[in-house]
Amino acid sequence: MTAIEKNHTWELVDLPAAVIPIAVKWLFKTKLNELGKVDKYKAGLVVKGYANGKEWIITSLYVDDLIYAGNDPVMCESYKRSMQLEFERTDLGKMKFFLGVEVSQNSEGISLCQSQYANEVLRRFEMWEANDVKNPILPGTNLMKLTSGKDVNNTKYMSLIGSLMYLTVTRPDLMYVVSLLSRLMGKPNEEHMAVAKRVLRYIKGTLNHGLCYKKDKSQKLRVFTDSNYAPDLEDRRSTSGYVCLFNGTAICWSSRKQEVVTLSTT
Repeated sequence: MTAIEKNHTWELVDLPAAVIPIAVKWLFKTKLNELGKVDKYKAGLVVKGYANGKEWIITSLYVDDLIYAGNDPVMCESYKRSMQLEFERTDLGKMKFFLGVEVSQNSEGISLCQSQYANEVLRRFEMWEANDVKNPILPGTNLMKLTSGKDVNNTKYMSLIGSLMYLTVTRPDLMYVVSLLSRLMGKPNEEHMAVAKRVLRYIKGTLNHGLCYKKDKSQKLRVFTDSNYAPDLEDRRSTSGYVCLFNGTAICWSSRKQEVVTLSTT
């Protein structure tokens, strides 16, 4: 403390009118010498920036594309003006399309969809005229790396799985089968490709499926998790999955193979 005061680390001033001070917190640490004995005591004053008010703004930047969202229209407008003064930019208004994701905003809430991107994927892999199916994978389907099926073009298979992976951004219903197919990219065969094409047929019948976040003050969070039991005949590892719902709509989800062999599902 003596060193901090000696170095004039801060300057005491009168609080300006209409300004809310940000809370601070002292952190103390003991510094030891090479013999493990106390050499000096260090003190630090940190700002509790997370406690500066109820208003917030979230900014997402991808190369030269920037989006932001906030809970205070006045703060959002001030943020937009400050960005315009600082950087050369074009204001496109409310977000409607961003990185392949279609965004629809109205008084009831926000909807996210990738129908345009899904259409492009179907045409790229020549599945636009295929008949649609009711589910992305047949119950009981068990895919293995080592089968007698004929090998397929590895680059094409990897490109297809990569496209399906991007669709899981707004499609939790694709997560399990895409996770399953992504494990087979080392040496894909006709059986693997047939299952991947079935996913495309399912997508064709559900092009407009996505996520809808409705305005609701209840703020209910629910989490579901489950796992199967040793379905892989090659290594007997299970698959775990979870989905988190906020007011009934998924906000995060996952499906992945477990790292070890489990003895039960509990």
